[in-house]
Amino acid sequence: MNALFENNIDKQELRWIRKAKKGNHKAFERLVVKYQKQIYFAVRKIVLDHDDATDIVQESFVKAYKNMGRFDEQYPFYPWLFRIAVNTSLNYQQKISRQRETFVKQNDEEINQLSASNGNPLEQALQTELEEKIANAIAALPFDQRLVFILKTSEDLSYQEISEQLEISPGTVMSRLSRARGKLIELLQPYLTSIDGEVKK
Repeated sequence: MNALFENNIDKQELRWIRKAKKGNHKAFERLVVKYQKQIYFAVRKIVLDHDDATDIVQESFVKAYKNMGRFDEQYPFYPWLFRIAVNTSLNYQQKISRQRETFVKQNDEEINQLSASNGNPLEQALQTELEEKIANAIAALPFDQRLVFILKTSEDLSYQEISEQLEISPGTVMSRLSRARGKLIELLQPYLTSIDGEVKK
């Protein structure tokens, strides 16, 4: 089980949660302070835009506050909050008609493996440019593929956890992730091939 979903609510957080359930705004604000950056970075990678991500995070916390009474204290708080943020992001995505042009990338092991799997002896001077190409390629993925790829690589969720988050079958998760990886290799191959040729000269 991913550490993200381990039942490890600390006693102080549990006190904040119980007070927030009774309508204590200050207690809920402590939960906001604790998790807002983590939620923001996750949402930002989904919707690609700072202003949109900020709005979604705010809306997610409003929804969480209104539904605190539904939170089951035997489970950790962050996954519950994260699920609200993902659903809010999905609702947002359905309202927009075009892809956003920017993407804030955090290094993750899978992306590094993706570039390494092509066997290219990349020099240090080319690394920054490669990372930009990877970020642009991820941003160009269809939304459903990009979302699954981000949840798997950046949030390190299992297939089952992604399935539960998005309410799709594990098989659909694996299919979308496979298509995302294939598309990334397709988009990056011309660049990587070019770099490989330059290095060999």
